[in-house]
Amino acid sequence: MLRQPSGMTRRQFVAMAALTSGAATFGAFVAPALGQQPKLVYWAYQFLRSSDEARVNFAQEWAAKNKVEMQITLVPWKEFMTKITAAIQAQATPDIVESGGVELRALGQLLDVTDVYEKLEKEHGGWLGSSSLYMREPDGHVHHILYGLAGAVVIARKDLLAHAGVPTPPETWEEVLVQAKKAQQIPRVYGIGQPVSNQTDSNIWEVVMRSYGVRLADEQGKKVVLGDYKREVWAFLDYFMEVWNAGVLPPGVTTWDNTMNNSTYQAGKAVFVLNAITISLWLETNNPELLAKTGHYTFPRGPKGLNQPVTYGSRSIMKYTKAPELAKQFLWDSMEPGKMDRESTVSQWGPVLNTYLNFEVYKKKPFMKGLIELSLRGEPQGYPDVFNDAWREQFLNTTISRLLQRIVVDSWSRDKAFAEAVDVLNKIYAKYA
Repeated sequence: MLRQPSGMTRRQFVAMAALTSGAATFGAFVAPALGQQPKLVYWAYQFLRSSDEARVNFAQEWAAKNKVEMQITLVPWKEFMTKITAAIQAQATPDIVESGGVELRALGQLLDVTDVYEKLEKEHGGWLGSSSLYMREPDGHVHHILYGLAGAVVIARKDLLAHAGVPTPPETWEEVLVQAKKAQQIPRVYGIGQPVSNQTDSNIWEVVMRSYGVRLADEQGKKVVLGDYKREVWAFLDYFMEVWNAGVLPPGVTTWDNTMNNSTYQAGKAVFVLNAITISLWLETNNPELLAKTGHYTFPRGPKGLNQPVTYGSRSIMKYTKAPELAKQFLWDSMEPGKMDRESTVSQWGPVLNTYLNFEVYKKKPFMKGLIELSLRGEPQGYPDVFNDAWREQFLNTTISRLLQRIVVDSWSRDKAFAEAVDVLNKIYAKYA
């Protein structure tokens, strides 16, 4: 039983007791000076409103329960690195962040949370799928904790496909194009609502390219080998140009941002999009009639195989926090199954721990069921390339989509565009050699 130390107010004692009475505690939380509350600054990932609200509401409730002053800021993903870089330079970083785990780990800015990782693993029967591959570093240490896995799937107008005489989902990328041409109703509905721009949603084309047998770097993730795969790249480019010339892409896709494929489908203007189920979560609230006409399928195959990458949501702690054990406690409590079960009903995330497989949402909502398969079978981003800091930078650079833009926007030859892509990759990977 905890005994109240002399010199500590009852309010401070209750706060400390609350932090040490959970399923796990991390180190010794040192009470602040008399009359002060412990404080945490939390930058939460902003993308899907229902999910954002669920995570913010939990943080507020947790702070009230534990008598913690919690300052919460919602930061859009595309603005995060700019804001956190400025905060690092000003030596005024937040305590907890939900973005930039990989980039900040590479910069040496994160607190080690291996203890949280291992206790979660033990408590909940292990991590699922690619989760541990994203968290465990080569030396065994962990600097961010995943709370969800997600990935793009084929989202399709099954009503329009059925009307066009297409009863089954596409099994290959070539079939996607064939079905898109059959089912589209130009100019009202285009076949494939996918960007070819310098936004990260355009990296779907890199996924398609990998299904043609292409890889960017060697087995160690150190040396660029794209130049050795010219034949496979040319086969992929033949397919892409077939898509481009077929008139199935809406006008303006070379300038789309990451919201445009969502909004295009939600407006009923595309047969196929390749996106996370955030589209369907929005439809569930705003257009259930269209949701009823929507199918959700795993990615099709290319000539050399199937690639189904998964991305993730995670939390990490900045290493200069003044309350490291308190921040770790928040990370632990944020993963509590009851809380995650409720949050999963309004979020795009699939399960990361074995305990989460039993959540009701994955049983009741048809469009959420596929997230289990995605979590269990999905590969780390970039597979078979190594998901490391170099790959991550080229991903943010949208290297392969820029190659495509050079061909269709700037009218470059394939050889010239390919040479530039190889050069860009060499420069990026050389920084991490």
